[in-house]
Amino acid sequence: MDTPLVSIWTRAYNHAPYIRKCLEGVLMQRTTFPFEYLVYDDASTDGTADIIREYEARYPDVVKPIYQTENQFSTGKKVSSRLLLPRTQGKYIAKCEGDDYWTDPLKLQKQVDFLETHPDYTICGGMFRELYEGASELTARDDQVEEMAKFPQGKTVTLQNYFEPYMLQTLTVCFRRDCYQKAKEKYKNIIKYSKDDTLYAQLLEQGNGFVFPDFFGVYRRLQGGIWAGMTPEQRLRSNINYLGEMFKHFGNKSESIRWVYFRNCIDLRVAEMKTSKHFLTDFIKMALFTFSGNIKDLRSFKIQYFYSESKKILKLYCRKLFNYKKTVQNED
Repeated sequence: MDTPLVSIWTRAYNHAPYIRKCLEGVLMQRTTFPFEYLVYDDASTDGTADIIREYEARYPDVVKPIYQTENQFSTGKKVSSRLLLPRTQGKYIAKCEGDDYWTDPLKLQKQVDFLETHPDYTICGGMFRELYEGASELTARDDQVEEMAKFPQGKTVTLQNYFEPYMLQTLTVCFRRDCYQKAKEKYKNIIKYSKDDTLYAQLLEQGNGFVFPDFFGVYRRLQGGIWAGMTPEQRLRSNINYLGEMFKHFGNKSESIRWVYFRNCIDLRVAEMKTSKHFLTDFIKMALFTFSGNIKDLRSFKIQYFYSESKKILKLYCRKLFNYKKTVQNED
């Protein structure tokens, strides 16, 4: 077999109900070039590995599994850079998690054709639909549809407009392996909270990104995941961990990254104040945070967002205060 031009990565854990559709979505790709499919099973206990072995037997030249006997995610090991990358041969890398799936048989061909002819672009993606657990109907995100209606030929993404809105969904992306390696080398001892969002920012630091107006796949919204089990406050704290690092390393290059970081910080303070016993003290802390930092951030969005959220939280506080006084009067 010729050296593959693209390496597709799938990480799976207890995805038996979904992994077959994921595998089929990759293997249906129609390309003028060879590709390899690295399927990583993280010690599943539900038969996921058996399904992968079935496809390994049917497509031995393409499907190249990695089977774990002990779950690596729980140990904190970085699967992509330590286990998948050393086995990767392709010039380009594409991703699709085991519970998601591709729907466009020309996805890879479109992306490789674009990246081959646009050397100043490091990553490209496309649109996607969502499938909520228990539902049968696919839905598209309104913010994506509205944004891409402005760019019928596709949208260029940079650090500056990265989150306006967020378009580089993992199941749709294809990026340059050499840029990925450069990013990992540069930030390997610097970035602690590594997420796909952080990686894509590192790729955009090296070149532009592009979003096709085509629907490339389906993202499943499952109820049993770690994210779904978090409270709103826990989700915000998780966001702030990695967004804080993005802000530190890329904030001076991106108003979009600054904006989403500040918004999450203010949202967390608002969420905490809803149950706080020291409301006014916490409100002052939020105000001090808002008015700190770069003056251009104050003008562009910080004050505006603080103002809109403050109105909501002050109304809530006044309502609670009124109900408290009313209760005391009734007791008297």
